[in-house]
Amino acid sequence: MAPILIAGLALALAACGTDLDPAAKGDDYSASVKQADEARKVGDFDSAISLYGRALQANPNGVEAKLGLGQSYLTLGLPDEAAAMFRDVLDKRANEQTARRGLAMAMISMGQAQLAERQLEAAIQADPRDYRTLNAYGVMLDMMGRHAEAQARYRQGIELAPDFVALRSNYGLSLAISGQPQEAINQLVPLIGSRGADGRVRQNLAFAYAMNGDLEASLQVSRKDLDEASAQRQLQYFMQLRALPVELRSAELRRNPNFFPQAAASG
Repeated sequence: MAPILIAGLALALAACGTDLDPAAKGDDYSASVKQADEARKVGDFDSAISLYGRALQANPNGVEAKLGLGQSYLTLGLPDEAAAMFRDVLDKRANEQTARRGLAMAMISMGQAQLAERQLEAAIQADPRDYRTLNAYGVMLDMMGRHAEAQARYRQGIELAPDFVALRSNYGLSLAISGQPQEAINQLVPLIGSRGADGRVRQNLAFAYAMNGDLEASLQVSRKDLDEASAQRQLQYFMQLRALPVELRSAELRRNPNFFPQAAASG
């Protein structure tokens, strides 16, 4: 099968959003981290990595810069480099939830699912009401094909943070993958006009429409982010996925590199 297009079908790991530490040392450090975060949020990872590096020159122990660098590496498909950053933070701050979530997602990318689950279990035990960790846990379970368990985690998170777009978007995508497309559409349609909705939300909705057999609606949504040729190719891929049993559909998507969670999302 052709790989899915970059614009669509990516679980949004907003769990890894960086929270700046007001105690960060030095104007150069703080300014560089702020600029790097802004670059990362708009997808300019070359600039972000350079700016995080500049920040670490000003403050080699800067936690915020290491978290941002780790998230950038994770989004670029460099899990080993990402894991090194997150581990470095955890060595100094054992209870840093953002680093623990990031390390778990890096481990998933490296095929270390059991280790990733241990990281997220520890994070949940430390703070059972951390909806970002619940979101990350759902993402991890979806990546392992455990969709019913993932959906339970998303629902827990939604109860705590009903306006957190990533949770509902991921929940909708998981429902669509596991053969519940109408429920997925019900989750995703209200998100489209919300603050924080982006191309991932729209393309998850396009996927849900396709899984529900509404191909014209799927195309209309895809065209908001893709040119006509790309939208048509994506629809063909969706139609191939729709023809598969749920287990094979899930496996095909999980083999797709563009399905992997996008750690750069903010929440």
